Amino acid sequence: MTVALELRRAAIDAGLSATFVPTGQTGIMIEGWGVSVDRVISDFINGTAEWLVEQAEQMGDWIFVEGQGSIDHPAYSAVTLGLVHGTTPHAMVLVHQPGRSGHFGWEQNTGVASPTLSLPDNIRLYESVANAVAPSRVAAIALNTALLSDADARAEIEKVAFQTGLPVDDPYRFGADRLFAELRASLEGDAR
Repeated sequence: MTVALELRRAAIDAGLSATFVPTGQTGIMIEGWGVSVDRVISDFINGTAEWLVEQAEQMGDWIFVEGQGSIDHPAYSAVTLGLVHGTTPHAMVLVHQPGRSGHFGWEQNTGVASPTLSLPDNIRLYESVANAVAPSRVAAIALNTALLSDADARAEIEKVAFQTGLPVDDPYRFGADRLFAELRASLEGDAR
């Protein structure tokens, strides 16, 4: 949610028409519209997500959809899949938290390990899942560097950018202007 809101703000600051599509309770409280997709019956998530994007198309040219969960999370992947398939994004911004334990935390309750996927594996998975319905790609990575010092955060941003070849930043910590500018340049280059 925070990444989508920050990217929308950066787009507006750049003079563009942009909107944020709320898909969770807090996003709805911020924007005053939307649907809490984790409360939608799974058969209807895709259609609800499509309907939300259709509403957003009347509000702006740049549409930033609030993400939910993760495609590799054992409990929340269904909501994420419905959002990806229903919104048919032109591009996706993958959010990642360096320094996280690498597990979803179910081990203590279930005895079954549920490790998170690596960043490259997540990129491939999101692109594969999205492309089953419509062409899309991970076009940028937003890092949540809250567990790192400023120096370590900047080093991690540079490392991930080098490893992936994608625009990378922490839009909450360092602002979204640079990440949005790089994302915009990449997407406008695709349109040519």
